[in-house]
Amino acid sequence: MVPSSRTPLRPDRLRALNLPSGVEVGLDEWGRPTWVVESDGESADRRTGGPMPTPPSSAGPTVRQGGAVGEWGTAEEAGRRVEEVVEIWVVQDEWWRSPIHRRYVEVVLEGGAHVVLFEDLTTGEWFMQMP
Repeated sequence: MVPSSRTPLRPDRLRALNLPSGVEVGLDEWGRPTWVVESDGESADRRTGGPMPTPPSSAGPTVRQGGAVGEWGTAEEAGRRVEEVVEIWVVQDEWWRSPIHRRYVEVVLEGGAHVVLFEDLTTGEWFMQMP
């Protein structure tokens, strides 16, 4: 057993890591992600290894399944292409209080960045986080 260092706890210095950020995801005919666009407008440099283009309007992207992106271009111009789908899994948990129903997809984005996307199966919203 390790002896106590008697150092006081400092919960005010704790910060959450790997918080997910909202994204728009283009899907192929089988429901697999083909490209990702950040919808919150903040830089993706530290999360994905490079900047993601942001839409010219502050309204955010209007991405549709099949590759169409609202009024400001194609999927390739608006976000990052998914090079590989590594793994897909579903989590259904905490059914006794606040149910969690999510579909997770680990992908490799263009440039080699590994990220985990998940879809909230209750709301249909997509999020991105680092693995």
